[in-house]
Amino acid sequence: MTQIFSNSCILFRMLKNRIKISYFCFGFLGLLTPSVNIYAVPNDIALEATQEENKEDTGSKILQEQRYTGSLLAPSGALVNAGTFVVEPYLQNTISRGAYQANGKTKNSKHRTDNTLNYTLVKYAATDRLSVQIVPQIRYTWNGHTTASTVHFSDLPFEIQYRWIDQEDAHYQPSLTTVLGMIFPTGNYNNLGRHLDGAGTGNYTLRFGLQSQAAYQIFDKAIRVRVWGMGREPLNSVNLRNISSYGTDTGFRGKARSKLFGNTGFSLEYGLDKKWLMAFDLVYDWAKGTRIKGGYLDKPHSYQRKVNGASHDIQVAPAIEYNPSTRIGIIVGTALTVDGHNANNFVQPQMAVNFVF
Repeated sequence: MTQIFSNSCILFRMLKNRIKISYFCFGFLGLLTPSVNIYAVPNDIALEATQEENKEDTGSKILQEQRYTGSLLAPSGALVNAGTFVVEPYLQNTISRGAYQANGKTKNSKHRTDNTLNYTLVKYAATDRLSVQIVPQIRYTWNGHTTASTVHFSDLPFEIQYRWIDQEDAHYQPSLTTVLGMIFPTGNYNNLGRHLDGAGTGNYTLRFGLQSQAAYQIFDKAIRVRVWGMGREPLNSVNLRNISSYGTDTGFRGKARSKLFGNTGFSLEYGLDKKWLMAFDLVYDWAKGTRIKGGYLDKPHSYQRKVNGASHDIQVAPAIEYNPSTRIGIIVGTALTVDGHNANNFVQPQMAVNFVF
């Protein structure tokens, strides 16, 4: 038994020494012939890895080459490159179909009020993360039983955007931008010649919110998703005299105080190719109403405190984008309400051209 154990030990040492010599020889050959991979993976696994790597490169290329204008209603985040200057004029026509009542039912208006709005988004990237934006607006309004209004400037929105988190498509990481700004009361709202001339609110209104976006490659197509939530808080009461944009008439004296309002929503942009995209927005608008108090000079007992109730509407906005280059983009589509409460029921065809400098 002892002899068998001794022989086994001698055999084990011989095999061990041979294995060491074999490892040494293989290593030496590897140094002499570096082009030969002695640890090569099987061909089918290598091919699969190569195909997967090519697929990732293709997907990355699709996302990098895709051009965007931006959907109709979604706000954009802060610009990426310092010094970039963007100008995007919009032409928007609002066609009223009536109004949503307090019970949610629609009441058609015999003399509807329509308007055409031209607003231009102007944005400048002060740094790679910080952008500033203003949106001057011009409004023209008419209805079926009075003459049309003249052209009026509306209130002027201004905001500062700061991007805290960058969008990283390779890691499916969405961006995050915060928004802070003010709406300045540059539009007519008080002591008007007629109601159609109302183009403002008289309020200094704080603007604040969050915006996020990400892009994904699905079935060799690029898809960009945006989500946002925005609030507007009027900071002051306004004095009302005679006809105003708050619905008062000649002889009225009083005050109005608007409450918090805003919207939230998401958008999808689907690239048909690098130039053409289909876009879609879903938006929920809401407002907490306005408190009005006052009366008419020729009616001594007409003093009243009135609260216009809270309101909301839901809008959808399909559109199509065309981007002939990375410096210009065009979008055409229509926003329309599909549900509401104490709100206007409308169809809103619109178009915009985006210029990047």
